[in-house]
Amino acid sequence: MGKGKDIVNRFFEAGLRDDIEAAAACFTDDGRWIMAEGAEPGTTYTREEIPAFLDKIIGLRKEYEAKGITLEYGELLEVEDRVILEFTVNSPEGKVLDRAVDLFTIRDGKIAVKDVFRKA
Repeated sequence: MGKGKDIVNRFFEAGLRDDIEAAAACFTDDGRWIMAEGAEPGTTYTREEIPAFLDKIIGLRKEYEAKGITLEYGELLEVEDRVILEFTVNSPEGKVLDRAVDLFTIRDGKIAVKDVFRKA
């Protein structure tokens, strides 16, 4: 497994443990998380804003779980300094509610940018 995949896996594992500090530590000091929301080209969260945003995302994940909504992740694909991850949000009946791709840019063994592209 490449170093990019390693840091992305650590990021997701920390998030699943609700360990906001460990997940945020996967980002570079100037890291950014760009969400496919808000005015184009999206909403950008700086490294300082990422912990609070992670707390919100973890809360949303728990709401989904309580409703039987699942997240299904594809295989991580690493190409040079990029890691790509496809995922879907699925209803309890298995209907795809949302599709998205995360594009991670890796620098010095950490996530410099997590850019989310979605198609509802």
